[in-house]
Amino acid sequence: MEDIFEIVSKLKKENKEAFLITVIKTKGTTSSRVGAKMVILSDNTFFGTIGGGEVEFEIRNLISQGKIKKATVMAFNLTPKKIEESEKGHEIINLNSMCSGYVELFVEPIHSEETLYIIGGGHCAVELSPLAQKCGFHVVVIDHRREWASREKHPLAHQLIVANYEEVDKYIEFSQKSYVAVMTPRHEFDELVISKLAGKNLKYLGFMGSPHKVKETFKHLMERGFKEEILKKIYAPIGISIKSNTPTEIAISIMAQILAIKNNLEEIEFSGNPLLKKKKNNILC
Repeated sequence: MEDIFEIVSKLKKENKEAFLITVIKTKGTTSSRVGAKMVILSDNTFFGTIGGGEVEFEIRNLISQGKIKKATVMAFNLTPKKIEESEKGHEIINLNSMCSGYVELFVEPIHSEETLYIIGGGHCAVELSPLAQKCGFHVVVIDHRREWASREKHPLAHQLIVANYEEVDKYIEFSQKSYVAVMTPRHEFDELVISKLAGKNLKYLGFMGSPHKVKETFKHLMERGFKEEILKKIYAPIGISIKSNTPTEIAISIMAQILAIKNNLEEIEFSGNPLLKKKKNNILC
């Protein structure tokens, strides 16, 4: 059986969101013991145990329902008598049990990093992947060509995946910590990937191409039934318009746009000089 801290370390390396649960106090009759630990993922997968029973069942439900967002102490009353708050003022959950116990848990999130999925590992991706890594992103490069999803091309990427674009959605964790930059080597691949990802739970979805290519791609997708409202949420052509021409410049423009979205900016100042009349440029243009 794996040590609980080895599991935590493994989850961090895999960039998976989870919670470490520790029993910090017990009273009366309970199956929990102080110091017992378990790890619970948001999909209700778990490792270890804090004693089973109603307390473990309840904390798993709370996590799977997304009701716990930050580190907290949670108290559980296992008696028929209702209690309003714990001895130290923590929120208490009354389980209306016939037992005569009381349990306090320390619930600690194991945070995942923002992840940038780069679909297509070509020349612009070669410049983008190290830049994203240096900006604190967990970087995943996906390409159907082994030579472009390689450590030689992307030495700082955290994960390299050789896969058919038809299956790209299987490798993406859909959440508000996920960003996707589509830059495959062929137009039909771009359209295929966008058709798999449009409308999904992503913080950012952008794809590279000329205004004409973007217009034609969106036209084809709408003909296939995609709603205009969904396609309007895609950042395309990808990146901030700074007249980029080289792969390095294009990567910088993409990273700047992604960071603006990450930091919840809607507009950026072209110059912050207080002697100038401030002129703002819309980041989405």
